[in-house]
Amino acid sequence: MTGVNFIQNALYLAVYLIFICLIGVLFYGVKKYKQEKRLGSIFVTALVSIFLFFMLNQAAVVCLYSQSLLSIGNYNNSAGINCSLWAARLAIFPEQKSALYGELGKNYMILQDGKKAIEYFDKAYKINGSYAYSDNFSILVSWPFFAGILYLLNGDYDKVYEIAKDTNSYGMAVTASIMQKDYKKALAYSNMNIRRSPIAINYSSRSYIHKKLNQDKLAEGDLQKAVSLCKCNTRCIALQKERTKDSYWLSYAAKKKKKYGLAK
Repeated sequence: MTGVNFIQNALYLAVYLIFICLIGVLFYGVKKYKQEKRLGSIFVTALVSIFLFFMLNQAAVVCLYSQSLLSIGNYNNSAGINCSLWAARLAIFPEQKSALYGELGKNYMILQDGKKAIEYFDKAYKINGSYAYSDNFSILVSWPFFAGILYLLNGDYDKVYEIAKDTNSYGMAVTASIMQKDYKKALAYSNMNIRRSPIAINYSSRSYIHKKLNQDKLAEGDLQKAVSLCKCNTRCIALQKERTKDSYWLSYAAKKKKKYGLAK
């Protein structure tokens, strides 16, 4: 038995034991009330039952979601999607429910079903009212980044910009601005993006933007910076140079739309 299977079996056992405890507490509470006719016993039973119910709910959600990851990892996509869907349905807390629907959308995106992914991304946003999550929770949530890609391809640029605002992640906002040929906005987002993540592709994107704004010296400087960050990796260098050409950006959306089933 692998470590992953052991953990999964432990989760199933936890769900089972908590359920048994919940049933036991309910039976004991009813029996105690019949014997003593005291409301206090019912009150205590109710409190303990509510606590156990929440524990059962959370254990079941974690169990189902972890099973969905295992199933998709083992290419059992239908089982993975079903487990992920039930995890989202069972979740009680809005932020958790939103995140799980978002992750379900991400799973559909991995399966290259862009339309279904967008459906669940929209549902996740509607529940949470934002693409941002609390600090303790945001580490586990990655779906807004993936949603940004599909919204970009679908032409929902306002949603792309909202994701950038909520998550302080500006890569898709840069691309959206380029797609709209709003190069001044693209430059503003690109500057923020580089401050947050000074990697090669972000410099080559800004190089292209400078080029479109007729700022040739700045464009060349950013391209050289991008090349230097590739550390002599020829494929990386070739990609950065390609990203400064119109042909790259003109074909960007078309290729990805086809991949995710969004091509009309």
